Amino acid sequence: MNPLEALPFEAIPLDALPGAAALLPGGVTVSAWAAVAAGLAGLAVLLVWPSGARTSALAGVRRPLPRWLRGRADAASFVRRLGGGGMLGLAVTAVLGRAGPVPAVAGGLVVTLAGAVALGWLEPAATRVARHRRIADTPQALDLLASCLAAGLPVRSALRAVVEVIDGPLADDLGQVLRLTDLGRDDVSAWRSLAQHEQLGAAALDLARSVETGALLVESLLVHAEVAREERHGQVEEAARRVGVRSVLPLMVCFIPAFLLLGIVPTVASAVLNALHF
Repeated sequence: MNPLEALPFEAIPLDALPGAAALLPGGVTVSAWAAVAAGLAGLAVLLVWPSGARTSALAGVRRPLPRWLRGRADAASFVRRLGGGGMLGLAVTAVLGRAGPVPAVAGGLVVTLAGAVALGWLEPAATRVARHRRIADTPQALDLLASCLAAGLPVRSALRAVVEVIDGPLADDLGQVLRLTDLGRDDVSAWRSLAQHEQLGAAALDLARSVETGALLVESLLVHAEVAREERHGQVEEAARRVGVRSVLPLMVCFIPAFLLLGIVPTVASAVLNALHF
């Protein structure tokens, strides 16, 4: 006897069920596209779910990874991204199941690894907006900090005054220094916690040296502010160039139909009417 005949449900040929992957007891069918939808839903939940604080174990896993596997500096951990890619890999395995186990498993593994790498290099919209906001606000924050230091305020008091004036993600980054000092950390290590910051890293290291040695770094802060201002100017120019590129397709969509209706269609219609002696 065929082992499938002992199952408590009626066996139906897969060819009769488009995209079917399995048949559950009670006559409920599970199609490959349902598996795809389940995989995509799992991936969406994984991406939306907050990652929380990374443990030291997970942070240690990321260090030996190659650069192309680590992804962006603010990317999720590789384990988390591998789980997201695995959702897509399972969906692809379900779709390719009828082609055989080897192609299905191979395709699933390839999609899993590719998904983990792609998720590491994709920049979420919220992260992109926060990065642009930091670039835009950094010159003003450094100028204000230099002005407060030039007026004779200590570094911590000057920083507190700047954080109270500005807002947005840059204020949160600078507020991190104040929170660390309020918790008992010394000013030097608190400023060095921003050493890897894309916009404030160089200025933070100079401020750490200033706190440690007592040197006044007003001119250095003004130089950092000018560099940040040039970066902001470059960002604005890049955004303007992107607007020109993105406007090509809408212009083509509007221009080509008008050109056909006003230039080509009347000419063709006139030629056809002349040929038919109308």
